[in-house]
Amino acid sequence: MTERGPKMLLGAVTGALVAAAAGFAFGFMEPGVFQSAPVAPAPAPQPVIARSEVKVLPPIIANLANGSNLSVRLEAAVVLKPDVAEAAEISARISDDLVTFLKTVSIREIEGPTGFQLLKNDLRSRAARIGNGKTLDLLILTFVVQ
Repeated sequence: MTERGPKMLLGAVTGALVAAAAGFAFGFMEPGVFQSAPVAPAPAPQPVIARSEVKVLPPIIANLANGSNLSVRLEAAVVLKPDVAEAAEISARISDDLVTFLKTVSIREIEGPTGFQLLKNDLRSRAARIGNGKTLDLLILTFVVQ
């Protein structure tokens, strides 16, 4: 062994003993010594008075485009802002528009990993446009191609 070997071993043992002593000392310290000052509690959340209105659309059945023998059955719901007076009228217009739109969609457009996601985005944007700011979302409950 060289002369550096015992010095390195002594340094390693000394370091381990210092670390053990520090851990032992921290174990006997009073709890909360290193904790920050208490934080004031967050204010209680205000109750939500107005709730969104959800209108379930009647089932939509449409043949797909390009002369295919496939059809689509879509069950969806529209989320409207609270207290919309013409909720039934908006829901009916959205339902009619979705039927018309689905007749223009081909099976190739909804295939693949992103096809259905793009279709959902299209349906949501159409519902938002027809709702004229009163439509919050379009929820797709079921979507079946047969």
